[in-house]
Amino acid sequence: MTERKKIRWCLIMSVLSLGWSALDLPGQNQNLRVRVVSEQANIRVKPDISSEMLFQVPEGTEFQAEKKEGEWFLVLFEKADGTSGQGYIHESLVEVITPAGGEQVAPVKKEKPADTRRAEPAKESKKPETRTDYGRETATTGVSVASVLKKVSLSVHGLLTYLRPSDLNQAAEGVTNYYYQAFGYDRQADLTGLHFGPGYGLDVYYEFYPGLHLGLGFDYFQPAKANTTNFTASDTNYSVRTKIGLKDLPLRISVRFEPVKDFYLKTGIEYHLAKVNYLYAVYQSVGTPEENWMSWTGQASGQSFGWLVAGGVNRPVTSWLDFFLEGFYRSAKVKNFDGDNIYLDSDGFEQTERGDLYYWQVQTAPNVSCPVLFIRDQVPAEPGVMNPRKAEVNYSGLSLKIGLRFKF
Repeated sequence: MTERKKIRWCLIMSVLSLGWSALDLPGQNQNLRVRVVSEQANIRVKPDISSEMLFQVPEGTEFQAEKKEGEWFLVLFEKADGTSGQGYIHESLVEVITPAGGEQVAPVKKEKPADTRRAEPAKESKKPETRTDYGRETATTGVSVASVLKKVSLSVHGLLTYLRPSDLNQAAEGVTNYYYQAFGYDRQADLTGLHFGPGYGLDVYYEFYPGLHLGLGFDYFQPAKANTTNFTASDTNYSVRTKIGLKDLPLRISVRFEPVKDFYLKTGIEYHLAKVNYLYAVYQSVGTPEENWMSWTGQASGQSFGWLVAGGVNRPVTSWLDFFLEGFYRSAKVKNFDGDNIYLDSDGFEQTERGDLYYWQVQTAPNVSCPVLFIRDQVPAEPGVMNPRKAEVNYSGLSLKIGLRFKF
């Protein structure tokens, strides 16, 4: 009997020892705490480097660790609404510590995993913004916005463009020559054409890869050119006045590449919202009571796609401001114009004609013709009309930009 009692007593003690160990282990897990030792660390939904990030925490943040799964700690945290949540943090970003105020335990160290893609980076490149006490999730939204804004820049610029809108320039000179011949003045007009136009613009860029920026922007310019010729024929004073102009609002998407510091190349496509306008006026017996006149005023709109290439240099002014100088070439031709032509004269007659913008030659003598450009409701076909077609206005040209680039 004594031997049986001894065996029974040993079995009881073994069961009690195992029960005590089972009760003690959860307590150890509850006492497990970790402290962030990297400059910044990510808390993720799952124990995977590609898992969604819940929020970011700075160095020194402590968490209660629920358990350890492979290379990841499951940690507990308090949400902004006061409820509790949990997420995973990689072991390379923390050290295990004793409960608040206890002695520090040696940091967890493991050999580098064979699959390097699973390893969490030891440091995050961006510094967190100043945190407030109303919840980590609110603060992490600010960090995300700040990291995006750091890659955004805003450019504002003035520009000077050289253009060659040949149909417009030739028509202004052609109308003048037509009335020279109609009134018996034996000369050829030599007008100054429309070529230079100042303007302004804006671009917003986002750096989607080091040295590569995606941009959205626009330019706007509206050059015009007026010419007046006065002459006398058969003792009568005449004046022919022409004014031609255009407007352009190219909306663009572009890519800027910086191969070296302070120098960049750019290319892009543009959608042009274009307008042209003209005024032709003829005055007879100028400066006398018998003076009479007639005029044609037209304005038409059109759209077209185009492209551009550019190169420029940056000069830093401050940490957040650059000065830049850019030269670029734009290619764009628009020929689907439509609008209104208004005829007026000194007798009070007025007529409005709506249609497309046409360019054609008017024959004034054998082997002699003058180019003209008007808005007509149909293709011109009256006697003397030669080679009518839709007008094509060339918005292509070289430009120089000077501006400022603001970095956030």
